[in-house]
Amino acid sequence: MPAPRKKALTIVTYSRIAIWLALLFIASGYALQSVQINLLTQSDVDSAFSEAVASQAALALKTRLTDTKRLQLAASSHEATLDSLQTGNRTWLSDLKSLLPGTEDIRLLTPSQSQNLQTEFSFAVQDLVNRTLRGDDMKLEAVNINGEQSFFWASPVPATGTPQGVLLVRYGRDWLNAFRSSVSGDLGQIQVMQKLTPQENSGIEVFSAGATPVKSARPVTRPINDYWFLTYTPSDHRPVVSLLDLSFPWILSLVATLSALFILLFIQKRILQKNHRHFQQFLERFFKEEIRENPGFSLQLFNDLADDVRLASEQVFDRLSSAETSLKTASVKATPKARTRDDLPEIDEEPERPEVREPPATYDGKPLDFPSQENSFPDHIFRAYDIRGIVEKELDDDIVRNIGKALGSEVRQRGFERINLAWDGRLSSKHLAKVLQDGLLSAGCSVNRLGMLPTGALYFACFESDTPCGVMVTGSHNPAEYNGFKAVIDQQPLSEQEIQKLAQRIRDEDYSQGYAGAREDAIKDKYIERITDDVQVAREIKIVIDAGNGVSGPLAAELFRELGADVTELYCDVDGHFPNHHPDPGEPENLEDLKNAVLLHGADLGFAFDGDGDRVLMIDNEGNIIWPDRMMMLLLEDILPRRPGTDVLFDVKSSRHLAPLINRLGGRPTMWKTGHSLMKRKLKEVNAVIGGEFSGHFYIAERWYGFDDGLYTGARMLEILSTRNDSVANVCNALPEDVSTPELTITTTEADKFSIIEALSSDAELTAEGRVFTVDGLRIEFSDGWGLVRASNTTPRLTLRFAGESEETVARIQALLKQALTRHAPEIQTPF
Repeated sequence: MPAPRKKALTIVTYSRIAIWLALLFIASGYALQSVQINLLTQSDVDSAFSEAVASQAALALKTRLTDTKRLQLAASSHEATLDSLQTGNRTWLSDLKSLLPGTEDIRLLTPSQSQNLQTEFSFAVQDLVNRTLRGDDMKLEAVNINGEQSFFWASPVPATGTPQGVLLVRYGRDWLNAFRSSVSGDLGQIQVMQKLTPQENSGIEVFSAGATPVKSARPVTRPINDYWFLTYTPSDHRPVVSLLDLSFPWILSLVATLSALFILLFIQKRILQKNHRHFQQFLERFFKEEIRENPGFSLQLFNDLADDVRLASEQVFDRLSSAETSLKTASVKATPKARTRDDLPEIDEEPERPEVREPPATYDGKPLDFPSQENSFPDHIFRAYDIRGIVEKELDDDIVRNIGKALGSEVRQRGFERINLAWDGRLSSKHLAKVLQDGLLSAGCSVNRLGMLPTGALYFACFESDTPCGVMVTGSHNPAEYNGFKAVIDQQPLSEQEIQKLAQRIRDEDYSQGYAGAREDAIKDKYIERITDDVQVAREIKIVIDAGNGVSGPLAAELFRELGADVTELYCDVDGHFPNHHPDPGEPENLEDLKNAVLLHGADLGFAFDGDGDRVLMIDNEGNIIWPDRMMMLLLEDILPRRPGTDVLFDVKSSRHLAPLINRLGGRPTMWKTGHSLMKRKLKEVNAVIGGEFSGHFYIAERWYGFDDGLYTGARMLEILSTRNDSVANVCNALPEDVSTPELTITTTEADKFSIIEALSSDAELTAEGRVFTVDGLRIEFSDGWGLVRASNTTPRLTLRFAGESEETVARIQALLKQALTRHAPEIQTPF
């Protein structure tokens, strides 16, 4: 018995579905239109009400500011004020205090007396006084000091002409009483914030009145000046518009539409039934060979079906006829004997050649072990942070051109048409940039050629030029025979997965094509101007710069001179042979020449940059190395008071004293994985204000863009230290510090480095007494110190670091780890 046939959907069924969907859309449209009219009308009323309240409150606050500015300028213009400044007699200040309502403290300061305000108050007050002495317009600034809010306003003395001093007035919260009485909290919430830019999400709260509404309402913001912003959020009890019910007209239209559609459906069904009967009659007559032509139907669908039946049947009849003829004439044929090809040339066997082995790649004189490749494709150059390999051996013109094609294709797939291109000072970089450009252009990706620049300047171009994409040709701090590429798409570095995706594109030859062109684009002057506009150095500082013959030398020297520093250059000429020392400031032996130069020239400090300028280390005036985690502490002391409650990132190689310091300054510490691309992505994810690595990468998102730039970090350090009257050595000695080792390395293999970490992590004897962190490798913290071992993401090595309260503590932790390494990898030779 045949299985019952599944009931099929008919055309009428589809028509009914279509009609009901149409009705649903019509009904929804009318309903949404009704709701929209109500919402738009209510929205207009809400908007007008909010605009009026916000404007009234903003006018009241502007009036209060104008009155205060007028009174303080009058005080600065008074002859007795100038006389008091010149003679040092401060009895006049008590009279001034009664003339300036809301005043808590008044000071008359000469330029020399105004240099220590940061210690007593904050950097913001110091900066306010400095700008007033330079002749900038008066600016009121809210400052939180010891949990209390004050308002500082500095005016020049005299008020016109060249300032001889500053009248610094500190107003308390009572200063806003006149404004507070003019606003009502019953109408909603009024909040005044002080921000550096309108786009900032956070700032210092100057004033707040009224409760936060329970229901969501659109706030209205009015600028008071270029750094104060008043925001009004309407209350839940704002005026409500009552409108007539609009349901009747659309219900009437819906019924009329429904009736018309059902009439059409009935007519359609009758026509379909009629054509169906005619088509059945056509089939019966056609296969009885009573008819060969399409008789014609009123619906085109059945005409098409009739034509298809006629054509298909004719082809079937023709094939059956041919098959019958073939069967009558066919005979069994013997299978022909296979013949060998005699039209191919003979191949002479090559004699065996002796195997020629190339010398292994080395790093610091030690062989590097890369995984074997079944084909010629160098998978290992596509690494966690970037693409890097030995020039000509692993980075030949073909692979570089294909990298350009893959990168250009990826840029275009992400919706961009152009990429910035720069290169460092290595001997091979300019040629590799040309070959890479050829690949980019062939993929249809246009190129902005920025020239030879530090990596930080390329990153800057991705934020300030017409494209957020960039690629840097650089070997960073690797030996001279290495080179590679750091890529950025949409202002974010490529992750490990994205770099592997480029490799897969090359394997699959998955490239786009299109028209593209290259143009020269100078960014250097704009880059220097951006930093010098942002950073203010309070006094002249004598510094030594050691660029290690890397690309950052000339630009760093020019930048720091523009900032007002007395600069001594050491190895600042670009030389891809690196004749003086390796451009890696993370190795203490590479800092010896800088130490000696700082002591010889009596400099306040020294900066050492790596090969592409994205890393920096510091030497104090006594020749001591200030490791990056302690540089980070100086940056945090400057930044966190202005950004309380924000996240701070540091890598697993950093000091154990960082987290307590961040907590004490009001930040939120987060330990994260080592690596510039990993840190920058995490920085954006948690909206951190700053991040730092022990290797010398700093990611400053306050007043900057959050990418690693050694030159900008050095400028910010110069700004901070120039406000301190103490020597750099004394300033740094006040920071918490352990006895510590530099970053140590152990050469192993690509395969073994991860298995060793896994074995150590599960070693109970090693981890029993400590607190274990496995965010990146294995970090064990004890009560008096810590130790770290992790797999390098760029070389077949293990990297280690130890720190503790004493040399004995460090030796004890090293011995624990050495014993564990002996248990799990006895072939490894430790450097301790």
